[in-house]
Amino acid sequence: MNEQQRQRLSGYIGIAQRAGKIAAGDMLTREAVRKGKACLLVVAEDAAPQVRQELESLAGTDIPVLFWPDMIDLGRLVGKSRRGALAVLDSGLAKAMLQVLEAAPVPIL
Repeated sequence: MNEQQRQRLSGYIGIAQRAGKIAAGDMLTREAVRKGKACLLVVAEDAAPQVRQELESLAGTDIPVLFWPDMIDLGRLVGKSRRGALAVLDSGLAKAMLQVLEAAPVPIL
C-alpha cells in the first residue's frame, strides 16, 4: 500500500468511526464477525499471531481482511489507544476502501 492509499484509507476509517460504523479492538471485532455485522476487517500486522489467525479464520472467504502496518496507528485512527483489529460495519464504506486498494498489491484475504 502506498502513502496516498494509506491516507485515503485513514480517511475512510475516520468517517466510519464518526458514523459509529467501526468495532475497534480484538473482542469487539470478533463479536461483529460472529454476529454477521462485519463487512471488512482491518488487522494490524504487529497484532498477536493468535489474534491474526483467529480473525482470519473467522472471516473465512466471506469477509475481506486488510492488514494495517501497526497497532498504534490503527488505534490512533479511531481515537483510541493501540488496537490489534477493527471491523468496518458499513458495506458502502468497506466497498470504497477495497476500491482504493484494487490497483495495488496488498495482502487481502
